[in-house]
Amino acid sequence: MHEVLSEKEVEADNSVFAFLSANVISNRLTPFMKGVTYFASATFLQIAYGVLVFFYVLKKNVKRALEIAAIGLGGFMVNYFMKISFQRIRPPHPLIEKLQNFSFPSGHATSAFIFYGLLTYLVWKTKIRKVYKFLIGSVLILFSLLIGFSRVYLRVHYPSDVVAGICIGFAWLILTVGLFERLKKRAANEVA
Repeated sequence: MHEVLSEKEVEADNSVFAFLSANVISNRLTPFMKGVTYFASATFLQIAYGVLVFFYVLKKNVKRALEIAAIGLGGFMVNYFMKISFQRIRPPHPLIEKLQNFSFPSGHATSAFIFYGLLTYLVWKTKIRKVYKFLIGSVLILFSLLIGFSRVYLRVHYPSDVVAGICIGFAWLILTVGLFERLKKRAANEVA
């Protein structure tokens, strides 16, 4: 197992858990957080990516459909290999059924930032008014953050797992979207 965090960072993680236990966690909020976390689950995202890919195939934009599939699958693989590399054990006393895979980085946070960030990018490419693009993008990014928070709230991830997942998801999305945009420009220049 590789050392993921220093003692100081582990102490910060535990301080967040202590604060949440004392001030935030409640019987009313827990079912809501379970619902929120579902929207970055493998079950939901497989369906959501499938619908998105199918939508672009129907629009006869197979290139975009393949890009979406590559971004989603690639993000999953990056997260998977990081988990088996670091092998960080999950926090004790989860509020949902104990998970058996490793904790670092948070797959839900990574996947949420990739998927909802990708939706933001796709909305941005539409012809709707800019104010609506900002509004929709803001809601999607805030929802991604809420998903990350739900993982800490439910004690299935340390806060540092979620922060790492957000950073990895954001970096993967920027890298892949940037690459696909560059390839499109290059192809357009070659045609011109």
